[in-house]
Amino acid sequence: MEHDSSRSGYHELEPGIAGLESEEDWGDDFPKTFSVNLIWAEARDKEGREGAIGFQGGMPWHLAEDMKHFKELTVSHPVIMGRKTWESLDPKYRPLPNRDNIVVSHDPQYRALGATVAESLDDALDYARQEAIPDDGMDRSEIWVIGGAQLFREALPLASKAYVTLLKTQVDADTYAPDIRDLVDAGLWTITDESHWLKPAKSEGIKAYRFVTFEKR
Repeated sequence: MEHDSSRSGYHELEPGIAGLESEEDWGDDFPKTFSVNLIWAEARDKEGREGAIGFQGGMPWHLAEDMKHFKELTVSHPVIMGRKTWESLDPKYRPLPNRDNIVVSHDPQYRALGATVAESLDDALDYARQEAIPDDGMDRSEIWVIGGAQLFREALPLASKAYVTLLKTQVDADTYAPDIRDLVDAGLWTITDESHWLKPAKSEGIKAYRFVTFEKR
């Protein structure tokens, strides 16, 4: 479902509800809970540094299995992304179908056809948590932040989980994910799920991949 990209008209935003309280009374028979998840794929750069997620405004690889995994997790949920991430999407798949696309841009004149534009992460979270009228079928109990690096860093303190696809490959990179392993080493986050290394159907330079779920303690 496509909707107006303006800051009003699609979600009737209620002021003053930014933040991530674990439970809120929305006037229903039971309180609704909300969580923020991060999701990205990462490789090593040519110098061996971990956490490489982008190069010159795009992803320096293509892995069909990771795209399928991404879709399975995020479909029917709000997804929040920065302007550069939005613009890096193939126009054929923009907005991402069956998801509430919300784009963060500090430019008050910026428009993204088929998406809601927010001026800050707090505003984007407010939009994501507001039930649409009429009902759009979105499950707003999980909100997904899908990039880029600046938005990941900003959302990390608010997030409860991070779903990371590790790729065995080295790429040119100029954009890096937060070092979540440091948080694991510090005891602030933990690994709750980890797949075996899997071989892609089409390698395209990727020797293997695995899915790792990190969760805040």
